[in-house]
Amino acid sequence: MLVVKVVDEDIADKVDTKYISDQFMHVHDTDIIYICTREGGEEDDWVDESGIRQIVIHLPYKEVKRIADIRSLMLAKARERLGLVA
Repeated sequence: MLVVKVVDEDIADKVDTKYISDQFMHVHDTDIIYICTREGGEEDDWVDESGIRQIVIHLPYKEVKRIADIRSLMLAKARERLGLVA
């Protein structure tokens, strides 16, 4: 699983892509793109031409800015989008 981020510079250190990648190392053929910018963004989900599922997760900028550790938020959103919520 490839996990990347498109974020504003002032919150870039808070969006821990390695943490998420480590949590889902058993998930294959799926990539996650976290978006967290002042302008916002749309969530999306598609399968690319290589058969890899691409999941775009929008993180709310104001909330990310306010919270010291957002890894639990990132993890919860990823679990939900991957269908791993009980």
